[in-house]
Amino acid sequence: MIRIYSILIILLASISGFAQGFTVKEFTADIYLHKDGYFDVVEKYNIDFTQAKHGIFRDIITKFDFTDENGKVSKREIYISNIDVPGEKFKTNKVFGKQFGDILNIRIGDKNTFVSGNKQYEIRYRVKNALFLTDNLAQLYWNIKTSDWEADFDKINFTIHAPEGASLSSENCFVYSGNTGNTEPSTRFDCDYSGNVFSGKSKVGFYSSIGQDVTVLVKLPKSLLAEANFAPPFWKRYGWIGLLGMALLTIFVFIRKQMRGDKVIAVTSYYPPPGIDPAMAGMLIDNTPDFRDITCLLPYWATKGIINMEEGSRTQKPIKKDLKLVKLKDLSKNIADYESNFFHKIFKEKEVVWVSTLRGVAFESQRLLAKTSDRYYTFKKSKAMWLKLIVLALSWLWAFFSITFLPVIAVIYMDVESPWFIIPIILNFIFFFLIFPFLFAFIVNKIRGKNELGKSIMPELLGFYQFIKIAEIERIKALLKEDPLYFEKTMPYAVAFNMLKEWSAKFDGLILQGPDWYRSSSGSKFTMNSFVSSFNRGISVVSLSTASTSSRSSSSRSSSFSRSGGGSSGGGAGRGGGGSW
Repeated sequence: MIRIYSILIILLASISGFAQGFTVKEFTADIYLHKDGYFDVVEKYNIDFTQAKHGIFRDIITKFDFTDENGKVSKREIYISNIDVPGEKFKTNKVFGKQFGDILNIRIGDKNTFVSGNKQYEIRYRVKNALFLTDNLAQLYWNIKTSDWEADFDKINFTIHAPEGASLSSENCFVYSGNTGNTEPSTRFDCDYSGNVFSGKSKVGFYSSIGQDVTVLVKLPKSLLAEANFAPPFWKRYGWIGLLGMALLTIFVFIRKQMRGDKVIAVTSYYPPPGIDPAMAGMLIDNTPDFRDITCLLPYWATKGIINMEEGSRTQKPIKKDLKLVKLKDLSKNIADYESNFFHKIFKEKEVVWVSTLRGVAFESQRLLAKTSDRYYTFKKSKAMWLKLIVLALSWLWAFFSITFLPVIAVIYMDVESPWFIIPIILNFIFFFLIFPFLFAFIVNKIRGKNELGKSIMPELLGFYQFIKIAEIERIKALLKEDPLYFEKTMPYAVAFNMLKEWSAKFDGLILQGPDWYRSSSGSKFTMNSFVSSFNRGISVVSLSTASTSSRSSSSRSSSFSRSGGGSSGGGAGRGGGGSW
């Protein structure tokens, strides 16, 4: 079960397809299979921007779980290269050929320029290690269009070019469309088979909305395509970056240790310290303001009768359920800036809002939370100078090592052929010799420990944190007997502490009725597990695989063949989607 705070963070950092401001009037995909076992993809988009945008982005999930027709699950990773967007500015999340994260992101457009009206884009790329092989078959199982696209498609065409000698027909070529998981071959395309070419054009009246897929499956004799291992060798994939990563990790651990401040002896507590709301509690526990420290205020307000939460759907389209927030009354005047800011950003001139329409409303509140927490901290001046001197010496030593020895190591042990490898090494030298000492001096100036006020609060707060983590059932029963609303009062803190799943499990069977402030569309008998699951379903309208461009989390979606021997819409490789920015 996905934890509630993770979904809230994603929802508040993302934008749903309904606010993308564009429609794909026509989409064409041409796939060219090569006998060496890889294929080239050319995607053409005819887009109608109804709102001014910088451009579009395209995401492709490169790591996923694949389930074959026998039910065996395996980890798959595809490799994408030769990326090009003719005539357009674009950038990817690849640095020196290395992709960061499990999703390839192609962002097209200029941040200084807006486009509107009709616009055409063409995206080209090469895909390796994406064919699914059995004893006798090599199978192209690829998503032409996925449910994670944040726009509607009015027309879709595709053409598959197999190697010479292939004979394509309705017996070995299939197309699936509709909601994810549909195993029936689509009747919404006019298909044509000509030798080694399989093509399809969507019929008149075709419409593929958000939440729907178009997937092709082509089965070829294994002898037509080479079975190759496209995974680059370990040292070529990571090389000297591994050594650099170890140095950075050592520095990070050292900084993190310093920022944790003085040791605190916990005092067992069943409630948080007076006057400490869940947002501040989360901040003080890990010394870092993050999104869950802000979003935990939603159930906090609900327990105080300020808002209600209801599962529902914004539209009649067949999408995942959304969550409606209903304002019952305003906050009191004597509240912290971060709480007031978050509340008014959500309910700005509205009494009812849908979670899927929220984006970026927590950023400012997160900054205000950090500022407000300053009253609990003090600067550690005594360690600052020694830290700066030590790190200055270490960074200069590493810079000397990188420019002197790393080139030799790269050539001898890493089998580097291109002379361009020296560029990142030089950049590494410049960073550690000139930039990093000043950057670290800035970080040191931010290192701080708890002051007397912070030290007076932490024993009780840490004791409450540890109780949520290891509480015994008998003690919880006693607390519920004293206060039937004990779970509702402590639930926001469990969200802030990243322990909602574990905390709620301790109440399963002890609470027989759900909270009044949450209305679920599920009619099943109440259990604590069903309540949390229902809550999660209500706020899962935004797909995890398209969380946000800056941090679009990789979804380990399972792609599979159906047990009937065919495919399904949304199966195979090539999941991802896209949107505007």
